[in-house]
Amino acid sequence: MAWKDENEPLYTAIGKFIFWFSQLEFTIKASLASYLGLKDEQFNVVIGPYDFLMLCTVAEKTIKLDMDQKYHPALKSFFDKCKKLNQEARVVVAHGSWTSAGARHVSRTTLEAKMHFEKPETLLEAADKAKKLMAELIQFGAVANS
Repeated sequence: MAWKDENEPLYTAIGKFIFWFSQLEFTIKASLASYLGLKDEQFNVVIGPYDFLMLCTVAEKTIKLDMDQKYHPALKSFFDKCKKLNQEARVVVAHGSWTSAGARHVSRTTLEAKMHFEKPETLLEAADKAKKLMAELIQFGAVANS
């Protein structure tokens, strides 16, 4: 008989979020590499050292150079949403202390602990945000290249 774990929905939600967040991160990296005209063998050397926050900053400033100015506010808004998702979800998922009741995370600014993702559905919503942001970035690429 297989062992059934009542936390399976939570584990699934964590995995789905990590998967889609990593896809978003790779899409940003690939977009930056494309804008920089990097060869495949240059990708890891040039793009690899950035953490997510710096990756967003560098990509935004680089992509802006090739875009019509009327798209700059939308691009800034896009990267602000990416940074917010990173702070509110990825940092908590990666650095929180997980229990069956969610993730306990201590804010670096307030030094206060707070529970997050008490319901797996909220983490699934964050995964969907990452997926939508990825599609939004792909659309920016189409706008910039037109």
